Amino acid sequence: MNTIRKVFASALLTLLTTSCTQSPGALTQRNSSSGTASSSTSIANKKSMETNHQNASPEVPQMNAEEVSKRMLDLIGKIKTAEDISAKNLEIATGLKVYVNADNPGKYATGAKITDTWFFNIKVISGSKDGKASRLIFSFDDQTHSGADMTSICKVDFDAYKKRLTELGFQSEPYYGEHNRLIYWNFSRGKVELQISIRGESDENVKHNCVSMIVIDV
Repeated sequence: MNTIRKVFASALLTLLTTSCTQSPGALTQRNSSSGTASSSTSIANKKSMETNHQNASPEVPQMNAEEVSKRMLDLIGKIKTAEDISAKNLEIATGLKVYVNADNPGKYATGAKITDTWFFNIKVISGSKDGKASRLIFSFDDQTHSGADMTSICKVDFDAYKKRLTELGFQSEPYYGEHNRLIYWNFSRGKVELQISIRGESDENVKHNCVSMIVIDV
């Protein structure tokens, strides 16, 4: 269990300390190839924060994928301004402890284990006073980094997300890159913009689309 706690704390640290200057398209492309971001804080800061994480979270929280998707869709339905993705509101929406970067309170994250293979993570980078939007990044992350199949996290699939978002008043359209390759689906409602990256469930069921990442700008 100590090893699992360290892995979980390390994952949250990576979320908290990674910069987010990429475009949504760049984020989705990088997610499909690596899913792991590099850290930019000092080793001393990492060790200090990891100690705090372990003290605050003696057990790795766990949720099933259906509950995760339900909570995310409920949260998205309530988002109208950046305040709706504040650390406090994120804790209420997920029911999980949210960890704030001590060096930058505008960055905070949470997450939980789904299976031995899959975790989900949420990171928020608050917007700046010059009008830059706040961004929330939600992702299902394969801890084996082996392109594991998504069957265990795809019971609420992309079609279910799309249906619910449409009911919530979002307009949608696909975004294609070179060679007519689908990069992500774009959803918008007022000032809220979502980019949803999808992936085939498995080699045996590649046409069943699963949600792999959601980037929300508000």
